[in-house]
Amino acid sequence: MVSDKNIELLQFDKIIQLIKQKCCGKQAKLLCDTIFPKTFSPEIFKELNQTNEIKVLLAANGYFPGVDHDDITEELVILNLDGSLLHETQLLKFLKTTEVINTLIRFLKGKKATLPYLFELSENLSVCDIVVDEINRIIDAEAQVKSNASSELSRIRKQITEKRRESDKRFYNHINDLRKHGYLRDNEEGFFNGRRTLAVLVEHKSEVSGFVHSKSESGKTIFIEPAVTIGINNEVAELVIDEQREVNRILRELCALIKPYIPEVKKGYYCLSLVDFLRAKALFAVELNANLPEIKEGFDLNIISAYHPLLFLQNKRSGRKTIPLTVKLDAEQRVLVISGPNAGGKTIALKTIGLLQMMLQSGLLIPVKDNSSYCFFEKILIDIGDTQSIENELSTYSAKLKSMTSILNEINESTLVLMDEFGSGTDPELGGAIAEAVLESIETSKTKGVITSHFSNVKLLAEKLPGTFNGCMLFDLEHLEPKYILSIGEPGSSYTFEVAERVGFPKHIIERAKQKVDKDKLKLNRLLAEVQSQKTKLDEQLHRAEHEEFLKKIAKEKYHTLFNNWEEKINKERERKIELARLAEYGQKYLRLMDDWNHKGDRKTVIKRFIDGITAETKKQEELRKQKKLDSFSEKKIARIKPNLKVGSKVKVLSGTEIGVIEEIKNDKVFIKFGLMKMTVGMENLVLVDN
Repeated sequence: MVSDKNIELLQFDKIIQLIKQKCCGKQAKLLCDTIFPKTFSPEIFKELNQTNEIKVLLAANGYFPGVDHDDITEELVILNLDGSLLHETQLLKFLKTTEVINTLIRFLKGKKATLPYLFELSENLSVCDIVVDEINRIIDAEAQVKSNASSELSRIRKQITEKRRESDKRFYNHINDLRKHGYLRDNEEGFFNGRRTLAVLVEHKSEVSGFVHSKSESGKTIFIEPAVTIGINNEVAELVIDEQREVNRILRELCALIKPYIPEVKKGYYCLSLVDFLRAKALFAVELNANLPEIKEGFDLNIISAYHPLLFLQNKRSGRKTIPLTVKLDAEQRVLVISGPNAGGKTIALKTIGLLQMMLQSGLLIPVKDNSSYCFFEKILIDIGDTQSIENELSTYSAKLKSMTSILNEINESTLVLMDEFGSGTDPELGGAIAEAVLESIETSKTKGVITSHFSNVKLLAEKLPGTFNGCMLFDLEHLEPKYILSIGEPGSSYTFEVAERVGFPKHIIERAKQKVDKDKLKLNRLLAEVQSQKTKLDEQLHRAEHEEFLKKIAKEKYHTLFNNWEEKINKERERKIELARLAEYGQKYLRLMDDWNHKGDRKTVIKRFIDGITAETKKQEELRKQKKLDSFSEKKIARIKPNLKVGSKVKVLSGTEIGVIEEIKNDKVFIKFGLMKMTVGMENLVLVDN
């Protein structure tokens, strides 16, 4: 659906390399080599959502288990064989990777509600704790078989230690004797083939008995294993052989023990590699501020604030701003014709649209707003750049024609076409005619696409054809520089002379060129530039007005919030003062009672006054509670009846039977006329009478 040439043209291979750099394991990097645009399927939809789930988690600095691990592909193959044996380092590597797998499976199995697409990866997987436990029982952190792995190994290693200790004792005693006679060099000892030797001066070799292992290059030193240690060293060597034999037996038993769990570990390892791959894509998405747009089944391409990934990363490193691209294609407007100045961003707009489409159809998140909508295409056909071929003796125009022919032979309703400067490379009038015919053919075939052109006849045709529409890259006439902003709705001027002036082209030549141009064409070009400039100014004014309206709305909401907070504080302060006054009154009464208690002889009277005071206060509080309850009931009643009351409504008072008509409503009071009599009644005391 996408040729290798177009993948290279849009630098899609660079995207893959950037993702590969973020993978931890070898298998995940191999999965990166399978990244390729595909047609829509449940698998690609699932992969996009899995990547998005990890990306959302990472972007929010949430916990996600580490996936750094060793490649155990070879170990899995060996363990599957009967009688297989893995060495200590291989088993330690296998252990660590299995621990990573177990951690990942436990994490995913607990995320059915929050990470449903990732959870599916762990549904048929089991944690292999027994593999971890068994290897840990035998192998230590230094990749050595533990001495307690078997009683025989423990016995052998104990003997080796004792023999080596005895060998050391004999060796150093012998050194002390030889040193007294001056037979040894300064560097007294060495090792050859695991055997400890003495560095003996060659003239004294006959005085030192033992086995000669080597001689120095100068011939002045000879390396002798002393006779006093040869026997015991032979015993140690034999024990080492026994030790290795016992270690191999233990390792073989261990491998046989974990072999039944290899299929489960293999499935877990594939899951780990896949999550490593998905995590690399998610990390790349975080770096790009990429999102998962809404994916539609029918044709709907609404690209909002898109960035070219490589340009975005380049500008990010250099601290420059990247101008976003927004464009919409639908059933009514299927083909966009972009015009505007050279170096104004037309080609990068095409490449952005094409690259993002390829990325999405390859299961990658893309740098667009998440409210964008995308669909999948069966083919993405591209013609961008100078396709001149020296090898095939093709001129630029011939190569363009060949490329257009290839595209026209493949287009259909499920195709996205991206063509840059089509019809160029030959006589402008004839090239423009061919460009018109190609545009008509594309529109007739219901193909979707984006095309760039400088031809005025193509811009005019885009206004007439039912499925095509114009767009242009904006240009700042005041500063004579492109804005790199795509504006939809009208064609743009090529700003040929303005761009020439900007790059320092001689002014007298520009003026002569203007005199040679058809006056009507020059007028049209100037008119397009003026229309574009006016539209830009109107857009800026509208944006400013919308921004000011937004600021007013924010200010209004802030004012209401502050006012409500202030009102709430005032009410709380009022309630606090009332409470303080009440407590002060209680305090005064209490002090008077204490004074009477201390100075009056009749304490029964004081006690009676105290009880009477409490009784009165209790009744008062009860009345207040009843009043609050009544007020609350009244408020609810008013809230319920008020929306239904209006002038002319028929009502009656709760305690009465006479029906009156409302003449006026003021706040929560209602003015009612009962025949010749008028009265004012609170809403809470009214009943609405049905007609």
